[in-house]
Amino acid sequence: MRRSVRRSKSFSHRLPRCVRSSNAGLPAPLICRSDSMRSMGIDRRHLLLGALAGYAVRPVCALAAPGEGGEGGKNGTLYLNAYGDGAGGFGLAALADDGAVAWDLPLPARAHAATIRPHTGEIVQFARRPGRFAIIVAAATGRQLDDISNAPGRRFNGHGVFSADGRILYATENDYAGERGVIGVYAADNAYRRIGELQAHGIGPHEIVRLSERPVLAVANGGILTHPDLPRLKLNLPSMRPALVYLDMRDGALLQEVKLPPALHQLSIRHLAVGRGDVIAVAMQYEGPEGDPVPLVAIHRPGAPDLQLLALPEKLRRRMKQYCGSVCFDRAGRIFAVSAPRGNLVTFWDVERGVFLRAITLADGCAIAPDIAAGMFLVAGGAGDLVRMHAVSGKTEPLLPRAGAETRHWDNHMLAAGI
Repeated sequence: MRRSVRRSKSFSHRLPRCVRSSNAGLPAPLICRSDSMRSMGIDRRHLLLGALAGYAVRPVCALAAPGEGGEGGKNGTLYLNAYGDGAGGFGLAALADDGAVAWDLPLPARAHAATIRPHTGEIVQFARRPGRFAIIVAAATGRQLDDISNAPGRRFNGHGVFSADGRILYATENDYAGERGVIGVYAADNAYRRIGELQAHGIGPHEIVRLSERPVLAVANGGILTHPDLPRLKLNLPSMRPALVYLDMRDGALLQEVKLPPALHQLSIRHLAVGRGDVIAVAMQYEGPEGDPVPLVAIHRPGAPDLQLLALPEKLRRRMKQYCGSVCFDRAGRIFAVSAPRGNLVTFWDVERGVFLRAITLADGCAIAPDIAAGMFLVAGGAGDLVRMHAVSGKTEPLLPRAGAETRHWDNHMLAAGI
């Protein structure tokens, strides 16, 4: 099937441009050289330098660089995951690589994904959409350092990512009155002050990632219209238009918009991970009829006109129940995992060949993080399990639950801090 694509800018080098908001009372949609930013010393030159600094070929999947997390276990890593306690309480816990709990922080409500600030020990944990908070935490100790409240007329959509130098935080948000998605922009080095927003160029932006080889953000615009007064109701399923978009992180300009064919317009693009060479792995959720034989996993290379939809044995595809929960590359950036919690499956894929490798069963398994070695992952489930999985051999090593230990029902996403 032919997939449509709209390009408004190329990926070639160009000077950033600025656009000011015409809506008085709303933050400027693009952030380049506003007066408030100049007062903080964050002008276009600093943003450009910050965006270009520190780019390396490294897979991005809730993955922190060496020294950016806590002490961890034998491999020096802490694995951070939000959870529910089964009695109405919520928290964020850090686990060593053997499953031992390093710290546990209570949260005011259910949380979703976290991101780590480069060159620091800070992480930002976002609330589940429609979220009203994000919490800044010291990864090594679990001490809460600060928090961010949602801006007026905005709700957090569960994900965010930092610039390479750690100065700017980008968060997916919902402008529910305007029925559009935005990317909130926060100055992390100025108490996380909100300094503007970028257009998401779509509805329902969810996961946002930063490419490793260029100053570009990739955004999963799921296409689903929601409103905080009806928090889990999907308001536009007949007309939804999901897309994967690429934005210049220096000024928010749209570089590329990649859409699915019309027949798959209800295939919501939800989660992204970045592998070697900036290839994007895409995990999707289908909002159409349950029996439709639609693909749920794709890859995309920036600049390519189409998503490459990946094939899965039909028996396994049906077991996934039209729902992928998380996607993550291994440490080498060549194998990625996609969870299907409703089907109790974790699937593994070879990105270079674009082929399915195997599936491993885990009850309500969703959260995934890269383990220390290539082809290895840690996966957490809603039943309290934490399992080390080997994508190539299919071997598994259960780490949790432990006899007599408190059961935590792990939520959707895991952050590996300290690899």
